[in-house]
Amino acid sequence: ITVHIRCREALQNKHHLLSALMALQVVTGARGEVIKSKNDASTWKLRKGMPLSAKVELKGDQMLEFLDKLIEVVLPRMKEYHGLRMSSGDGSGSFTLGFDPSVIGLFPEMEMVYDQFPLITGFHVNINTTAVRNPSGRLLLSGLGLPFVHARKPASETFQL
Repeated sequence: ITVHIRCREALQNKHHLLSALMALQVVTGARGEVIKSKNDASTWKLRKGMPLSAKVELKGDQMLEFLDKLIEVVLPRMKEYHGLRMSSGDGSGSFTLGFDPSVIGLFPEMEMVYDQFPLITGFHVNINTTAVRNPSGRLLLSGLGLPFVHARKPASETFQL
């Protein structure tokens, strides 16, 4: 599992990235690494080597602990989340979940220290499975407790008078 936070505000002040790094460490329990830009982009005032984001790669027990916390505690607290769509995935068994900045406050470790972070940004969780195709990856993740939902039909099709 890879947890990734991109911090746009780090372009103006690289110290804003410290908040993202600390949030990652609190949530995952592992120290994050800073990702720097590989090339220039003048439209965003980005220069090569500027810090942009932070990521943590979780393996073994840390991965299972984070995934369990995400599935059992955080996802049920989200109002608008019902599960991953059956069509999600990249075709080779990997799944990516994107979360708003408000979701990071739903982690139990983050509840106590949420007010101490000056800047909270959204994050992405990339789940890489050993599955070759998406159906096998869905089977593995559903066995771990991650819910999958079918696409909803429009109300006009479901209710007929």
